Amino acid sequence: MLKRIHLKLRSPDFQALGLLAIVGAFIMTFCSYTSPAFYFDTSPDNNAFFTVGKAMMHGIVPYKDIFEQKGPDVYLLHGLAYLVSSRSFLLIFLYEIATVTAAMFLVYKLAKLLNASELPALLTALLSPLLFLYHPYYDYGDTVEFFTLPLLLSLIYLMVLLDRRHFNVSHWWYFAQGALVGIVFLSKYTLLGAWIVFYLLVVGRLLVKRQWRQLGRVIGWSAAGFLLTTVPWLIYFLATGSLHAFINVYILFNTKVYLTSSVAAFANLVQSVTLVSQFYWGNVLFFALGVVGTLVVIFQREVFQSNFSRGLYLASALGCDLLALYGYQAGSVYQYYQLIYFGFFVLPFVYFCQLFFRHVTLPQDEAPFPILATLLLSLFLVLGVNNNVTNSKVFPNNTSITERQTTKPQQPAQIDFGRIMRRQTPAGTRLTLLNYGSIDMGFYTASGAVPNTYFFQNYNIPQSAAPQILQSQRDVIQQRQVEWVVLNTPAGKTVKQWQGGSGKITSGNLNPGTSKLARVLNRHYRQVAQHTQVFEGVNVTYWLYQRK
Repeated sequence: MLKRIHLKLRSPDFQALGLLAIVGAFIMTFCSYTSPAFYFDTSPDNNAFFTVGKAMMHGIVPYKDIFEQKGPDVYLLHGLAYLVSSRSFLLIFLYEIATVTAAMFLVYKLAKLLNASELPALLTALLSPLLFLYHPYYDYGDTVEFFTLPLLLSLIYLMVLLDRRHFNVSHWWYFAQGALVGIVFLSKYTLLGAWIVFYLLVVGRLLVKRQWRQLGRVIGWSAAGFLLTTVPWLIYFLATGSLHAFINVYILFNTKVYLTSSVAAFANLVQSVTLVSQFYWGNVLFFALGVVGTLVVIFQREVFQSNFSRGLYLASALGCDLLALYGYQAGSVYQYYQLIYFGFFVLPFVYFCQLFFRHVTLPQDEAPFPILATLLLSLFLVLGVNNNVTNSKVFPNNTSITERQTTKPQQPAQIDFGRIMRRQTPAGTRLTLLNYGSIDMGFYTASGAVPNTYFFQNYNIPQSAAPQILQSQRDVIQQRQVEWVVLNTPAGKTVKQWQGGSGKITSGNLNPGTSKLARVLNRHYRQVAQHTQVFEGVNVTYWLYQRK
């Protein structure tokens, strides 16, 4: 056993994995807001996930006792992160390192599957973070799309493997893919497009060929994997009496309210095609890899040998792209939704890299120089497509931290307000907070507050579509149900002056307006602090109020 472990540790694959893990840790340190190199993760989505995960760890049931629309697997991950570090994203940072490492390692394995030797495969993997961290599609980090990328790459690897082995692979492949389908379904089901198409076509092929034994094997093992990752949640929702709430929020609310389009199914499909087309035409690299590259790889016999495999890959790519934006209108698509497209850039990227390395003379033995040179090029390219580092501690007092002109070290509003709230809340007393009018801006995270209201934040939907959300928040203030209230306005506007926009959260996460709330707020609460910093290109002033 020890000899086998020793041989495994000395294998090229394990050594490649170790190097990729080191590279992944270094890159994510300067690209992800969850990194300790950043003052605070100001992403609204990340903090909302963390807040709900924290609530779960305190016995609060998602969908039933607290409102948010992502899947329960997302909240469980962030709940575990809360247990590791109650006011930071340390565990998520480590998970992001694992994610980018897994994605790079799958690139390496995919290159080897396409008959690349060790060194070209490793060099290709070292260059691949360019595809996974492309800003603004990879923005703050910690998105379901990013975490899904290596899962999607495993499906792409399986498609190439099936082609190589004439569809004879271990049943564990189907078990694993079934489990991944369950995870993605309970994280963000609009990312399931590739798996839906894959299973429809594979099952259809087996039905046509009447390969009943193989059909039972595919369905049975995939179903077993799916049940493994979904049944525990079914038991949880039944035990907590929240299954109805889960269906109402995660399924019905997301499809009927959160999606921006209300037209017929076919019109939504055409609309999705239009948005995908605009994405590919908007960037030369995307067009080269996503359109030209896809056409190249499906017609190269050294990539796919059978027509069915070519069709399977192409249809899965289209299914992934179209479902990811199904039901959205132009102008309402957040760019991080489209990060999932980059998974299908990988196979063309690997193929083009192999074409290049065939025309370059590489050493056959130890090759530190090509690896070092490729590593430096990769870091250069990553920093060229992702400038998150400019908001990190490498640049003290940057505008995302403060708008004050000072050389004295500053902290963002979230950390400043969090300290105030913890300091002025008596020991043994539960700290209660309401994030009024905007998406969770991180004040629950920084203060350690556990939400005691159903609508603990606002959402990116028109107020007319769900008026109960802001009305519920106003009632909380009117009835003085929380000790602290945080809200925001454009810099230069007071709470009394800010009338908001169209009833929907605007750029910079500004809320729909605070002027109508000002009288009630000032009657029951007093202003304690304010802080101005830049968020998503907008100068925002955050206001902290305490109950009188």
